[in-house]
Amino acid sequence: MFTKPLRELTLTEALTPTPGRLANLRPAALMGGQFLPGAIACRATIGATITPIVHPGQAPPEPRYRSSKKLADFVRCRDMTCRFPGCKVPATHSDVDHTIPWPYGPTAASNLKCLCRRHHLLKTFWGGQSGWRDEQLDDGTVIWTAPDDRRYVTTPGSRLLFPELSEPTASVVALKVPRAHTGGLTMPRRKTTRAQDRANRIQRERELNQQECELENDEAEAQADYPAPESPPPY
Repeated sequence: MFTKPLRELTLTEALTPTPGRLANLRPAALMGGQFLPGAIACRATIGATITPIVHPGQAPPEPRYRSSKKLADFVRCRDMTCRFPGCKVPATHSDVDHTIPWPYGPTAASNLKCLCRRHHLLKTFWGGQSGWRDEQLDDGTVIWTAPDDRRYVTTPGSRLLFPELSEPTASVVALKVPRAHTGGLTMPRRKTTRAQDRANRIQRERELNQQECELENDEAEAQADYPAPESPPPY
C-alpha cells in the first residue's frame, strides 16, 4: 500500500513501502454504517477529491432555514444514517431535519439531524403530544418518545470510529414557544385502503356485468317463450 499511484512511484519506493504504516491507519466508514479497513480506505482515496469535515464547535446558528453545505455535510457525517430508531437509510439519502421546527428552532448542529423521507413525513404529520416526539442533545443524541410514551435513544453513527464528531456543539435556544402541532389534522384520513378501493371497484363492476348478463338472458328466454305468429291467410 502506497501513498500515491503506482505509475508515480520510483523503483526504490515500490520495493520499500513504509514499514508499519498500515497498522497505524484508522478504519473508515461508509454512509449507511459499513466499515472499511484503513488500508483499503487509504487506497480508495488516491486521486479522489477530499472534502474536510469542519466541526462547528460553538459557532452561532445560521440565519436561514436551509443549512449551508458545510453544516449539512457535518450533520450527515456525524449521523451517518437516518436517526429514527432502527432505521439504516444512509444519511446521503436522508433529509436534514430541524428537531425544533423552524423558525422556532435555529439552523444549528444541535438542532439538526438526518431523517429519511418516510420518517420525516411521519414526524411532520404524526408528531405532537399524541404522536412521535423528539428531543436532541448538544452531542447529537436524539431521544424519541413514541405515542405510547416509550422512549428510544439514538446516538450518532460516527460515535464509534469518529468520536470527535460527537463533541458538543452550541446549545439550542428556542426563539419562541412552538405553536400547537396541527400536522395530523391536515393529513388525509382514508376510510379504506387503496387495495380495498380497487377490490370494491372490481366487485361492483362484476355485479353490474352480472346484472346485465341476467337481463339479456331474461329477454332471450321471453322471446323464446312467445308463441310464433300463425301462418298468414292465403288471400
